[in-house]
Formats: sequence, structure tokens, C-alpha cells
Amino acid sequence: MRTIKKLCIITAIIAFLPFVAHKALSADDDKNTVPKATNISGLNPEVYAYALKGFNSIQDSLHKNFRYLAVVDFSKPSTERRFYLIDLTDTSLVCTDYVCHGKHSGENYTTSFSNEAESNKSSLGFYMLSESYMGQHGLSIRMDGLDKGFNDNARKRAIVMHTADYADGKLCKEQGRLGRSLGCPALPAGTFNTIAPQVTNNALIFHYYPDTNYLNTSVWLH
Repeated sequence: MRTIKKLCIITAIIAFLPFVAHKALSADDDKNTVPKATNISGLNPEVYAYALKGFNSIQDSLHKNFRYLAVVDFSKPSTERRFYLIDLTDTSLVCTDYVCHGKHSGENYTTSFSNEAESNKSSLGFYMLSESYMGQHGLSIRMDGLDKGFNDNARKRAIVMHTADYADGKLCKEQGRLGRSLGCPALPAGTFNTIAPQVTNNALIFHYYPDTNYLNTSVWLH
């Protein structure tokens, strides 16, 4: 009788094993799920799709997880809110606001980009938001460019995220455009000071423009 009970128990365990393995596999799959390209108010879905693709490629390559993804859509004029911060734990929009481009990249619209020192232009591609520090503009966050040939000179160029008086949206009405930086994505003080503690060492930022050379050659998008 005991032998029969043992056989029944063993049979039940064997039958249950595939189910356990399947559940374990599903749990692992959930951890690696690519965030869905849900609609983010005001953000072009195609731009968001590029940003997510690069975000996941970089995480896989660096073996590092980031909670936040910031997107700057330079196809929009400076008079529009073109900075988006997304929390990828639930793909929710944390905030959107104005953001400056480099003074030699264009007037209201960005038309030219550069990776060269002293070009005073914005650069395309993905960056890691690294350590914060107190600098000329107060609290600032260093940016490490991750696209070779497009923005990998960012740290040498002192391209950082910071606040500035000329990033005030009120200037859009007064002069027809936002103020311009030396190539840094400068944000309004209220927004930057709020998000800085969250994104420091915990975010990637993507500078987008429909530049075919960049979109066709960036290692993170292919």
C-alpha cells in the first residue's frame, strides 16, 4: 500500500514539473519584456518607437537598468514643449516641457548638428545621464554620448543638462523662440530641479531628428 502511495506521489510530481518550468520561464520573460510603445501625449509614436528600441539595445549592451527615458524631439520648434520624461516602470509620462538647443543649430528650429568641440551645436543620439555636480548654472547633470561619431564628444564638450534663464517658455512669446545654449539641453528651472534627483545616474536621453544618416547608421537602432 505504501509503495502504491509513493508511486502516486511521484507520478503527480512528474506531471506538475512542466507547469512549474513554464511558470518559471514566464517569470523570466516578464523581466525582459520590452516596454510597449503606448501613446505618450504629444510625442510622435514613431519617435517613441526609436527611443524605446535604442533604450533596450543600450540596456542589453551595458548590462545596466535605467528607470527613466527622456526624449528631445528636435523636429519640433523651440516654441513647443519637445522634452518628454517617461517612467518605464509603467510607461507613464512624468513631465513634458520646453528645452533649448545649441545657438548654432538654428533659430526656432534645429537644422544643424555637430559632435565637434566649440561648435555650439546640439548633437543627435543617445546619452547616459550620469553624475550631478554644481557648476556655472548651479545643479547640472553630466551627459555621456553613446553614439560614436554623433555625440561621443559630449563629455569633452561639457555638454550637460542644466537650467537656464533663457529656457523660460515666456521668451517664446517675446522673441518668437526659446533662448539657446552652447549645445546643452537646458530646461526651465522648475522642471529640472524637480526631475534631477530622479534621473541622475538613472536615465537615458535621446535627441531625435529625422536625419537619415543617423537613423540608418546608429548601432542602437539596428
